[in-house]
Amino acid sequence: MQTIAKENERRGTWWQRVLIGAFSVLLTLLIYWLLGFVLRDIGRLPGPDWNEFETARIDPELRTAGKEIETSITEVKRQIDNVQRRQKLLRDSTASSQKTLNQLLELLRISIERQADLPEEQQQALSESQQLFLKNQKQDQEYNESLSALQEQLADLQEQQRLHRQRLDTALKPVREEFSQLQRKHDWRLAAIKIGVLTPLLILGGFLFAKYRNGNYVAMICALDLALLAKVFLVMHEYFPADYFKYVLILSSLVVIGFLLARLLKMVAEPSRDARLKQSREAYESFFCPVCQFPIRRGPLKFMSWSTRSLRKRSQPIANVADEPYTCPACATALFEKCDSCGAIRYGLLPACEHCGASKEV
Repeated sequence: MQTIAKENERRGTWWQRVLIGAFSVLLTLLIYWLLGFVLRDIGRLPGPDWNEFETARIDPELRTAGKEIETSITEVKRQIDNVQRRQKLLRDSTASSQKTLNQLLELLRISIERQADLPEEQQQALSESQQLFLKNQKQDQEYNESLSALQEQLADLQEQQRLHRQRLDTALKPVREEFSQLQRKHDWRLAAIKIGVLTPLLILGGFLFAKYRNGNYVAMICALDLALLAKVFLVMHEYFPADYFKYVLILSSLVVIGFLLARLLKMVAEPSRDARLKQSREAYESFFCPVCQFPIRRGPLKFMSWSTRSLRKRSQPIANVADEPYTCPACATALFEKCDSCGAIRYGLLPACEHCGASKEV
C-alpha cells in the first residue's frame, strides 16, 4: 500500500509535470546548442588553402600573362571610351558649325538672287565656317580610324584572353581534382573527429537510459539522448554523401520503429504492473471485465446493457444493494471477492481493500 502511494506521489501535481516537461525541452535545447558550439569549433580546424595550393602548382608566367592581357584589355577599353567621348563632342560641334554654314549659304543664295554682294564680314564668316566644317570632318575620320584600330586590337586581345583561359583551365583541371581530394579528406577527418566526440556521449546516454529509464531523472537523460541523436544525424547529413545518408536514415528509422513496435507488443503481451492496474481501474469504473471486456452484470446492473458513455450518462447512486463475490462468466476471472482481513467484498484485481486497506499482490 505504501509503495502504491509513493508511486502516485512521485507523479507530482499537474503544474509540476508541466514545469518538468518545459524544463526538459529547455535542457534539450541547451545541450543541443552546447554540442553545436563544440562541433563548430571543431569545424574551424584549418584545412587546405586554395590560394596557396594553386600558387604552388600553377606556372607563375601563366598567371602573369593572364594579368598582362587583362591590363591591356582594360587600357584599350579606356582608350576606346576616350575616343568615343571626343568624337561625340566633335560631332556636336560639327552639327553646330553645319547649322551656321547653312545659314550663311542661305544668305549667299539670297544675295546672288538680288545680284548683290555679301558683306565682307559675312564672306569671312562663310569661309571660316567652311574651313571649320572640313576640319571637323577630317578629325571625325581620324577618330573613326582610331576606333577601328582600337577595336581590332581589343578583338585580338580578347582572343588571346580566351586562348589563355583555355590553357589555364587545362592546367587547373588536375589541380582542382587534387585539391578536391584533399578537401574531401579534410572533411572526412572533421567528420571522424565530430563522430568521435559524439559517439562516447551517445553510448553514455544509451547506457544511462537503459539503466535509469524508470528512475527519477529519466527526463534529463532523455533530453541528453535527444540532443545527441539530433547532432549525430546532422553531422552525418553534412558529411556523408546523400546516396549513403538515405540508407543510414532509413535503417535508423527501421531500427527505431522496430524497437518501439516490439516494446508496444511486449507491453500488450506482458503489461507492467502499472499498466495492469490502470487497465483494471478504467474497466472497473466502466463496469467491464478488465481481462475480456465483458460487462459486469451484478446487483442492479444484472439485466442491463450499456456502453461506457451511456452508463456514465445515466449512472445514479444506488443504496441498499447487497455486495457479494462475482466472477466474470466469460473468462472466469474473480472480479469481486471476500477480503482475507475483514471479510468484506473487495475488488479482485486491485491491490487494496476499500474497507480495511489491506493490500495484496496483483
